[in-house]
Amino acid sequence: MSVPLDPSIAIALLSEAETRMAQALDNFFQRNRERIQDTLLRAIATQTTPSMLESRQTCLDWLQASPDRLSSAFAEQFRQHLAHPETFEHQARGRSGQLQLVDDDVLGRQLASDKIAAHLTDDLRPELLLVFGRLQSLIQASLGAPGEIQAFGPLPVIHALSRALDSLGLDSQNGTLLIQNSAAPLFDTLKHTYSALNQFLLEQGIEQHTSIRAQPAPTRRLNEPAASHGILSRIKSAAARKPAPSLTDSSAPANETASWGENGFPAALPRFLDTLAGWEAQTGTIPSAPKSSALLLRQLQQGAGQSNAGSFDLAVLDALAGVFEFILSEPDVSTHYKSAIARLQMPTLRVALESPEFFDDEQNPARQLIDLLGQFSRRFPEGHPAHASALQQIEASCALTASDPLHPSEGIAQALDALNTWLVDENTRAETQLSSEVEKLQQIESQELGTLLALQNLHDLTTRLPAPEAVLRRLESAWIPYMATLYVAESGEGAQWREACATLLQLFQSLQAPAADEREARLQSIPAINTSLRRGLLAQGADSGQLKDFFSAITRTQECWIRPDVSQPVSVVSTFVPQSISPNQVELLARQLPPVPNDSTLQQAGQLLEGDWVDFDPPFEGLTTARVAWVGVHGYLLFCDETEAQRFSLDCTQLATEIRAGRARIPEQSLTRKAMLRLKNKLLEDPA
Repeated sequence: MSVPLDPSIAIALLSEAETRMAQALDNFFQRNRERIQDTLLRAIATQTTPSMLESRQTCLDWLQASPDRLSSAFAEQFRQHLAHPETFEHQARGRSGQLQLVDDDVLGRQLASDKIAAHLTDDLRPELLLVFGRLQSLIQASLGAPGEIQAFGPLPVIHALSRALDSLGLDSQNGTLLIQNSAAPLFDTLKHTYSALNQFLLEQGIEQHTSIRAQPAPTRRLNEPAASHGILSRIKSAAARKPAPSLTDSSAPANETASWGENGFPAALPRFLDTLAGWEAQTGTIPSAPKSSALLLRQLQQGAGQSNAGSFDLAVLDALAGVFEFILSEPDVSTHYKSAIARLQMPTLRVALESPEFFDDEQNPARQLIDLLGQFSRRFPEGHPAHASALQQIEASCALTASDPLHPSEGIAQALDALNTWLVDENTRAETQLSSEVEKLQQIESQELGTLLALQNLHDLTTRLPAPEAVLRRLESAWIPYMATLYVAESGEGAQWREACATLLQLFQSLQAPAADEREARLQSIPAINTSLRRGLLAQGADSGQLKDFFSAITRTQECWIRPDVSQPVSVVSTFVPQSISPNQVELLARQLPPVPNDSTLQQAGQLLEGDWVDFDPPFEGLTTARVAWVGVHGYLLFCDETEAQRFSLDCTQLATEIRAGRARIPEQSLTRKAMLRLKNKLLEDPA
């Protein structure tokens, strides 16, 4: 039994979590300036109009001259939201009680912001569930009751960015443009921040709150995005004809057609849906043999001509029968799991008749349930220690789908939730066995990410504050490793990391010649800067010779303004002067951009999720097929066999190399998608 968390500790940790979130935003535009600029310029290259040039020129000017102001306003607005979330929630929901008219640009900003926030929330759901569970525990301990954790989510972050741009005077059109082009780097920033924050709270002993459970990540696939388009068009075409032809098999003509609905499909005839209940009662128990159970929808199709089925009903029935035929003939699905999938034919038919979007929606619960059973088959085959337990859970879950035959959607949702809950518990057990390997990979990723963020800070300061090459090289070799070490030790941008960032900024400022009225204050700041630098270098094990070499380069630069009459001038790497970019320069830069790298293989490797499988030929580390047991935030993947006994790791770049060489293959992970692709190809071969 866990010990209750002291409220004072919870408040302190919650404050630290808020500080770390704001810290990431306070450096956002400095770290991602070039990436956002590149996106803006590429947009210009594809559509060069006067209005577009003007808008993008304004955004580029801000990124070029004042990325720190953009970030500071961003972080400040987010801090205000954390301090008074109720105020901003009311504003966002339009609860002012006053009717307000907004122009098209303002409305466009609101719609674009909410759309981006919704996509970020969906894509970051696995990271959000983990960190939200621990944050909820902190809020519970500090307030004595569950609180609002959505203040840490992507929607408040996007709204804070929108308000920040307003506060800086960017109009709605330019602000919308900057938000849209910041979405991809913001995704990376939030993903790294949420993951690091979850790790930090885990190391502080903060457990997941019972009200928030981690769920498997949503399916995101790169290959063949339009698998069902041919099927849907054929259903529409068949439904429009009378009598109704079969898509993949012969059946009797329909007696009646249904009226067309708002979704572009006719509504299923009520009398046909009623007929299904009686037909199910006549068929009795579905045989356990997959070959027999595969005939269920075909059996119904053969007798549907004597029912009240319309052309649309028969078209949906025929398409779904074809999908199940392919699924139940899939060699990678074992016999016991095929029997379970076969039991879902009638509930799935009702779902598809009521909502033909079933064929096009990979997130449809009925499709997710079938796909999950396919995952169970590969994850828990015969001989696996959890095989019997998995089958028992599937048996109980599938029984839920038959609890209310006339309304199967609720039973399907309950079955899906029950299986996901069981799978999360099983994953937790497996993760315990893999904890040592995961911990090593997390440390490697943390070291790499800490180094990257520190270099981004250094690069930004180098761009905006002139510094000699000698100082930069010494900072890269000594101070950057120190910051990376702090990032690992504090699991993110903790207090010492933030202090090291401040020291780096103060150092660059001390290298610049101050105004006359700032000279004394600048001189007074140097001893404290040197003390912080010395402490960091000693922590890295620097000896006296290395310390002397490091500080000599810095001192020579500072003496150029402290004693200009006796010091030799040093050449600096950059002489940054904020200035606007002319329209001609914008067009010229856009034309000079290199082609966008389009490595579909690397993208495919980067979209792997925990629970996905990869096939290897010849075997890799002794495995012909391996499950993705853990996905890092920086491209690392931990693989294992069915029982987690054999393990190895690859990063996405290494896996992409194996795929290009023909030694690895990422198979289609979704049973329903794979079946629909096969059915679509069959329809293309036989369009009649």
